[in-house]
Amino acid sequence: MKPIIEVENLSHIYYDSQNREIRALDGVNLSVEQGEFVAIIGTNGSGKSTLARHFNALLCPTEGTCLINGLDSSLEENLWDIRQTVGMVFQNPDNQIVAAIVEEDVAFGPENIGVPQAEIRPRVEAALAVVNMTEYAKHAPHLLSGGQKQRVAIAGVLALLPKCIVLDEPTAMLDPKGRKEIVATVKKLNKEKNITVVYITHKMEEALMADKIIVMKQGKIALQGTPGEVFSRVEKIKELGLEVPIAAEVAAELRAGGHRIPEKTITPEELAEALCQ
Repeated sequence: MKPIIEVENLSHIYYDSQNREIRALDGVNLSVEQGEFVAIIGTNGSGKSTLARHFNALLCPTEGTCLINGLDSSLEENLWDIRQTVGMVFQNPDNQIVAAIVEEDVAFGPENIGVPQAEIRPRVEAALAVVNMTEYAKHAPHLLSGGQKQRVAIAGVLALLPKCIVLDEPTAMLDPKGRKEIVATVKKLNKEKNITVVYITHKMEEALMADKIIVMKQGKIALQGTPGEVFSRVEKIKELGLEVPIAAEVAAELRAGGHRIPEKTITPEELAEALCQ
């Protein structure tokens, strides 16, 4: 079975005000399998958001290829199918909410692509149920909390029945309660609905929930692997300018002190179990 996202030698080049070439992405190779949860992390300017925008063809490769469900994103005739396959959720939910009533906002996408009216109502109800926003269907979005708005934005994408959702720092503007709501919602979509998730974040504790982590640095992939493989490389993560999960750092220090702590100990639960043993 082909990966849902397949990127080969992908580069994205733009020019600054002095006409200097900037390589936002430089020869990136990766694949994402259907149903996989992939987190992409990196410092500001590392290329992670630029990469995310290639996954639903908001950007076109300067060099290399980006295949979405086998479709080449550089071909204009494929854009419609690609954007129905991969939905995008951005940092600020206010930028994605277009209607004055929650259920009308969720219906906007399906209406826009010509879904029959009889099918739209069930889609809206199902999407709101998945993100636990059914009771707010008749509410005005501007009266909702940040976390609730972001869940409405996710419901709007879900109503298009995508196979994959790309979330670009969806909790960056939220308080801890809102962040918790979004993390729980994204986990549910992946585990219960088998929706492929690509999650861009600079919060390491959110990256821990992924199946695979890709670390970006200056437009290239600096590191990739499972959370255990990536975050057990404490010094490398620090070199890349990123924070290390506290449990992973403590585990590394204990190993350095001669304690037998398993290499891929990265969560508080794993650390507590290792210490008990």
